[in-house]
Amino acid sequence: MDATDWTFHAYDRDVVDRVWATAREVPGNDPALWRKDEYGAWMHRMEYGHRHSEFGWEIYDPSVGLAGSGIAALRPLQWLNYLDRLASGTQSRVTADGLRNTRRLL
Repeated sequence: MDATDWTFHAYDRDVVDRVWATAREVPGNDPALWRKDEYGAWMHRMEYGHRHSEFGWEIYDPSVGLAGSGIAALRPLQWLNYLDRLASGTQSRVTADGLRNTRRLL
């Protein structure tokens, strides 16, 4: 399996729905389908776990290895931002550029 072919979903639908609800709503867009992550990158609700999609997203858990943070700590991130957060050493983030996503240096 290559890095862009990810089909395992570690969270059940209830958790995915609750995490999606924490993403930023964008006026003029259906919040059931379109939201932005904390870096401003577009995400499409139906693209959860799809790394082949520009608008795919994953659930980032900053508390992995720490006890007691629970669902409140989980954050929805566009999949490239998710990988960047895991790597922690990146100097770029994906953010919206109009209706598309683009990588920008920090």
